[in-house]
Amino acid sequence: MEFSESHTTDPFLAAAKRLERAVEHLEEVALRAAERDGAEVARLTAALRAAEMEQTSLIDANAGAAERIDNTIGRLRGLLSF
Repeated sequence: MEFSESHTTDPFLAAAKRLERAVEHLEEVALRAAERDGAEVARLTAALRAAEMEQTSLIDANAGAAERIDNTIGRLRGLLSF
């Protein structure tokens, strides 16, 4: 419902105009928030993917280091058994 911008003495019409402007403002704020939240979700998704890739890399490095340590311990045990 669109009301004219002319000043009115009717309190109901004045309140209706204020309510209409408030609803329009809330719709604009909600739209901006949705756009911002969408960008934030995309940013967080990218950060999560990067963290998952780093985790995979660290798991691989950890497995390799653990294998080398186990091999070294085995060789040291062999040397100490003489």
